[in-house]
Amino acid sequence: MFKQLRNLFRRTEPEEETLELTFDGIPAWLDAREEEIERELSNATAPPREATTAALAHLREAVAAMETAEGSDEVHPRLRDISRKALPGFTKSMGQILSREPSGDPEEFYATAAEILKGSLKALKGQGKYLSSVYPDGMKEVRTAVKDLGREVNTMTEALARARTDREQVEGVRESHASLLRIREEYAAADGEAREYGAALAGVEDETRKAEEELAALKQRPDYARKQEIEERIRALGTAEKEAGREMATLLATAAHVFRKAGKVAEKAGESTTATSIERALDAYADDEKDPVAPTEAVMPAVLAMIEQEVLPLKNQDEVRLFSDAETLPAATKRALELQQDVRVKRAAEQEALAALPVVVEEERLDALLPGLRREAGAKAAAKERAESQQEALRASYAAESATLRSRTTALAGQVVEVEVPGLSSP
Repeated sequence: MFKQLRNLFRRTEPEEETLELTFDGIPAWLDAREEEIERELSNATAPPREATTAALAHLREAVAAMETAEGSDEVHPRLRDISRKALPGFTKSMGQILSREPSGDPEEFYATAAEILKGSLKALKGQGKYLSSVYPDGMKEVRTAVKDLGREVNTMTEALARARTDREQVEGVRESHASLLRIREEYAAADGEAREYGAALAGVEDETRKAEEELAALKQRPDYARKQEIEERIRALGTAEKEAGREMATLLATAAHVFRKAGKVAEKAGESTTATSIERALDAYADDEKDPVAPTEAVMPAVLAMIEQEVLPLKNQDEVRLFSDAETLPAATKRALELQQDVRVKRAAEQEALAALPVVVEEERLDALLPGLRREAGAKAAAKERAESQQEALRASYAAESATLRSRTTALAGQVVEVEVPGLSSP
């Protein structure tokens, strides 16, 4: 029962009013708030400005009265002398300080009044400190007027401080609003880039998939088996060509060894013609473009004669076999050369036949196309990922700046503010 009675008579706290603002309506609201701030400042400073003018008039009268003051004779003569000498400087200084008249808007008025107050206080602490004993009544009037001036300046200081705080809050809201607009623009641009790169990536991936499918289908065609058969023959002929080359190299190496020794024998015997012929044969062995058969045939009689005369000993069975007569080495060289050339001709013909196959041309085209497509796809995917990462960062910034905007508007309005901040959208 007691609880019911307490609830019945308990005071109901008034609900705090909430100000609702649209995002697009914030600039106009801020303009109105700035006008209100200036109006409140003008109203708040009007009484102290009027009082400041009165205090300055009182201060000027007090200073003017000091110029003709007699001063007290009840002080020490030396102090009286110092004070009377200081008085003209004090009144002159104060006259210069008070020559300005505060005017303009509240801030201009305040700045001038504050400078006058600052100068007056400085004068009182300077030359004025010697005058109170000799001119007590006059200095009392001056100090009272300065005190009144200080009180009014302090009142204006408080009003101006409030206005500056309010202006800073207005600027803070404007900054948040502008920041949100900028983020929206950047987000729309990043979203456009992500979509553009996504579409480009899809196109490249489609091209890549089609090329891969074409390549796979190509390998199922009947003429692709023909291609593989030719390639196999080319590989076999390549092996045969290498083998023929090794046989030719072995044959020429054995013959060259004997010819070099024969050349030395000829040089030693003074047979320069024979030495020159042997050198010519060795040059042909060293140059793939020259035919070694004719130079070999030309020097065989002289070399065989050296062997018969036992001035050119043979070291192994291969040398004995090749130099047993004048025909064996040239014939072996000719056979090896013809075999090598025959294999090369056949391999070239097969390669030409392979290159002429339409399936080969198409495969080469696709093999050249695919790496470029894959690189392009990778570049487009990376660009799309960067744009999406930027969007994610912008979403986080937008959420944080939205909270800041609501906080700043609440602080500026002095009440709870609900701001309808639109979500980020694509173009």
